[in-house]
Amino acid sequence: MATAAEQGRETRARLMTAAVELLAEHGWGEVTTRSVADRAGVRPGVVHYHFPSVTDLLIDASAQAARHEYESVMTGVLALRGPDAMREMLAAIASYSSADPITIAMTEMMLAATRHERLRVELGRLVADARAVLAQWFRADGSVPDPEATATVVAALLDGLILHRLIDPGLGSVDVTGPLLRAAGLAESRTSEGVSDERAG
Repeated sequence: MATAAEQGRETRARLMTAAVELLAEHGWGEVTTRSVADRAGVRPGVVHYHFPSVTDLLIDASAQAARHEYESVMTGVLALRGPDAMREMLAAIASYSSADPITIAMTEMMLAATRHERLRVELGRLVADARAVLAQWFRADGSVPDPEATATVVAALLDGLILHRLIDPGLGSVDVTGPLLRAAGLAESRTSEGVSDERAG
């Protein structure tokens, strides 16, 4: 039998999952205590037992979801070296599209971060961590003389690519491997170039 603490953690996790699902489906401003409670299968009072407000729930759920996505992408990428890592990065973000709930949720989070300071700080810390990890990867790879600046550019390019695909899904059929490798200061290999990220369409 689960302990009260275990049940509490499980309920909190269900509430956070429900919040992210509703965020993707309806947008930040449309998520309510009742909608989260209904989705999680609990009474409305349970929501405020675990979180001071729906906004606090959304911020905590957003920060957790964003970090999970970041870690799931970066784990496989950072195990590789050279151009293969950038190709893996493109493959990893290929599923981020207008049909993907987590992609929609992430765009809602970024917009909300302009209005909620705590969320801005949380997401800002995550983005800074991502840049630092990428910079360390470039430093270890020894491929560029300015790893911090290169990491900043590559991270911004990837984020921009995801956002552009939300507006124009057809961009998923455009092979951007070469331009990304050049921006990252990595030499292209003709034998392995041309990985397509067309799944994003």
